[in-house]
Amino acid sequence: MTRKRTTSQDAHEQDTEIALFRYGLIAQLIHDPPSGGEEERLLSEMAAKTFTIPHSTRTRVGISTLRRYLKLYRQGGFDALRPHERKDARQPRTIAEDALKKAIALREEKPSRTTQTIVDILRRDPSLKPEQIPNVHTLTTHLRQLGKSRYLLAHTGRVYKRFEREHVNSLWQGDAMVGPWLPDPSVPGKKMRAYLFCYIDDHSRLVPYGEFFRDEVLPRMERVLKVGILRRGLPLALYVDQGKVYSSGQFDAACASLGIRRIQAAPYSPQAKGKIERFFKTVRLQFLPEVEASNITTLDELNESLWAWLECVYHTHVHSETEQTPLARYQAGLENVHSADPELLRKAFLWRERRKVRRDATFSLQGNSYQVEPHLCGRTLELLFDPFDLSHIELFLEKVPLGKALVITQGRQRHVSFEHLATDPEVQPKPKSSLDYLTALRNEYQTLQQKQAGQLQFAKIPPHKER
Repeated sequence: MTRKRTTSQDAHEQDTEIALFRYGLIAQLIHDPPSGGEEERLLSEMAAKTFTIPHSTRTRVGISTLRRYLKLYRQGGFDALRPHERKDARQPRTIAEDALKKAIALREEKPSRTTQTIVDILRRDPSLKPEQIPNVHTLTTHLRQLGKSRYLLAHTGRVYKRFEREHVNSLWQGDAMVGPWLPDPSVPGKKMRAYLFCYIDDHSRLVPYGEFFRDEVLPRMERVLKVGILRRGLPLALYVDQGKVYSSGQFDAACASLGIRRIQAAPYSPQAKGKIERFFKTVRLQFLPEVEASNITTLDELNESLWAWLECVYHTHVHSETEQTPLARYQAGLENVHSADPELLRKAFLWRERRKVRRDATFSLQGNSYQVEPHLCGRTLELLFDPFDLSHIELFLEKVPLGKALVITQGRQRHVSFEHLATDPEVQPKPKSSLDYLTALRNEYQTLQQKQAGQLQFAKIPPHKER
């Protein structure tokens, strides 16, 4: 059977979903390469398992297919795992609502009850029809996603053992925190929340990068990760929660393109992200009170103060657990800091869509019109673009770069998904009656940047302008 392509964009999203599934199969072999004999054993074990394969009726993946996925990834990265042509239109299996509710009740009644036993009980329930009974694998997946696995229920309220990665950049923990109220630049007299996105290095407790925004959307988190990589190197893995921005296909694809392993915490388990939660507590106790005292009114001032506080205070104070400053611990592990390929990093966070070229050698995107070479008429092209800047569209045909499209008419500068995002006006100078703590920190930070030299000299990241 062949899967139905409803639109070019739907087809591309399905391609990404399949590529992410394939990447998930081989991720362990990529990030923790075993010896030759061990690799064959792992491949055999994986081939013996059953899976819910996206858009396919198959449930198993053969050893030769797994080897092919490994070869494709090693030769062409994440994009090489995208299928050239879809072959199955079926959607992932679902469970009847009544059956799922009964299964959850049975598991909560006795957490040690196995999924096989739950299925056996459901089969004997006269209120359920035979076609409503899920198979063991499908039910296991649903229960795990809902936080109803045997392990999670059995360990509710447990004391978590503190763990720490051995090396710098082995793991970054990421999350977002609700920040202070600031005046709404578009509505006088009204206030808006600021939200802090940041990552923390598990080993050193250093913050690669953090920034406040006026909203909690995917591009904000992507910017923080990208700038963090530019400043502090490429992490081997990210540990994040089940939040919407961390579960998106775009984020998955970006991590896979960069060879970063994404690890998600179990639902409702903030203890598992203890280091980032502890850092947020420090922000609330030490930084936010000074924000209020300084009468900060703009996002630019808030972020400049945050960066100054991080570099001049947080990174230079001895951490109670490591008994070292975060910066000193990071410096001691510089041999494990590796930069990302700039071009690969740039492309990893671009959005992708597909468009068919019309007979007049044009195509449309978000209401804008673009011109391409005449010989591309009738061909379907892959478009790579920054969702905040639709004036630059990179063209690809079967993964071969074709350059940029020529803009004919442009009525929209950024993707419609972000039309609602806040936009700051030009910042007007604000008179200061006295030199407060955060003002002093900002001045100290500027002086520090001018004096920095050696291996840890990082260029100042310019303030992020809302676009």
